[in-house]
Amino acid sequence: MARCCLVLRPLACLSVCLMEPTECWTQLPTIEQLESIKAAFVNKPPYCSGTLRLPPDCYVLYFGKEKISHRLDFANVDDEILKKLAETCDVATFGLNKKDVLDESYRKAGKLDSKFFAPKLDFDSSGLREIIRDDLLEGPKAKENIRAELYKLNVYGPGSFFKPHKDTPRSKNMFGSLVLIYPTIHEGGSLIIRDGDSEWCFDSARAVNDTKEPEIGYVIFYSDVEHEVAEVISGYRVTITYILYFEPPMAATTHTGLAVHGTKLRGAFRGLLADPAFLPNGGHLGFGLHRGYALDLENRSLDYVVDCLKGSDATLLQVCRDLGLLLKFYVVFDDEGSVTICDKLPSMENDDVEVSVAYHLRKYYGGKIIERDADDDSYRGRSDNEDGNSVDMKVYWVNEVTKHTQVKDSYIAYGNESFLAFVYGYGCVIVDVGPYGSRNSDEEDNSAT
Repeated sequence: MARCCLVLRPLACLSVCLMEPTECWTQLPTIEQLESIKAAFVNKPPYCSGTLRLPPDCYVLYFGKEKISHRLDFANVDDEILKKLAETCDVATFGLNKKDVLDESYRKAGKLDSKFFAPKLDFDSSGLREIIRDDLLEGPKAKENIRAELYKLNVYGPGSFFKPHKDTPRSKNMFGSLVLIYPTIHEGGSLIIRDGDSEWCFDSARAVNDTKEPEIGYVIFYSDVEHEVAEVISGYRVTITYILYFEPPMAATTHTGLAVHGTKLRGAFRGLLADPAFLPNGGHLGFGLHRGYALDLENRSLDYVVDCLKGSDATLLQVCRDLGLLLKFYVVFDDEGSVTICDKLPSMENDDVEVSVAYHLRKYYGGKIIERDADDDSYRGRSDNEDGNSVDMKVYWVNEVTKHTQVKDSYIAYGNESFLAFVYGYGCVIVDVGPYGSRNSDEEDNSAT
């Protein structure tokens, strides 16, 4: 009996149900039909940035150790007090293989934990929460409660930098980071943000120095986005970082109106559901998700993930809810061409896998095979399906799940600190379309007007 030692690449996906599944595939959706939905799908940038003018006392910062405190006013700052701040900082580390590592070839900066500094800036009255809702969030998430947890202060002096990394996931409710850049005279230190093949650059030095009156710079981005701090050429780049969390609502969340691109997506979806030539016998549509989510390795239940969708994924979620679709989140495992979905995170560390991983996941973890390697006969005759050999579910992809939506080990290797409990998952949405005549496309629109 061989012990399985395989590297699996987990993806996350969401199943959307309109009907009891049927496997009568007599007519495939056309490329034009799938493209009509894909063309209506819009992905906003995964960040927002700008400057904010605040009351004078909001530029004051207190810092110190061992009962010695200092006051710093960034509206009227001098090099001596900035130097004192830099000297008070500890050397910043980063996460590598689940450990905090000091390596100034990868990250060179100073840091203070939140117990050693106190900004006068008040997040709740600053207007930043409204900026997050209006400029970053989409769908129902734009109306949820947001908690900002003060995390660290960083000082980047001449020659300081931080190479590409992703923030360490800390909670299933964590969705992003807020970085505030104080108005100091410095050159360099731009924040570079990357998502897939796209790249953006926020030149904080220019942003905070090109204003007549002191203004604080801000960058807000999703926590699964890769980012780096370019080398500071001169001066001191001083930032404080907040970790952003969704909080449970105090009362039932009211319906949120869709943005223009969300309305377009809903219209395209409704049009196809009303077309008798589109999957007349029913079928499954797949949408690759564009954001990453923290998966709880201890609990292993995935029921909470639906309520954590963000960005364009949240818009798709709201469109599905507007059309009366039921939602379920899955994890997808790709084992050399055989793809299996599970509704919980399996733990195969001590399993004896006698045949293919796809069959093992199906048999012991309730998995469903959605694609399989044509050369893999290891589970032939072991299926519960009538034909004994086919996949459990055939999926027609609108947005394919590509390398952009796969879990990568690099973000664990290079987080801003080591943390063991969570890893990011990426994924897809599977929409189970009912046979023509039993769909919800002709029902009255549920959305608010």
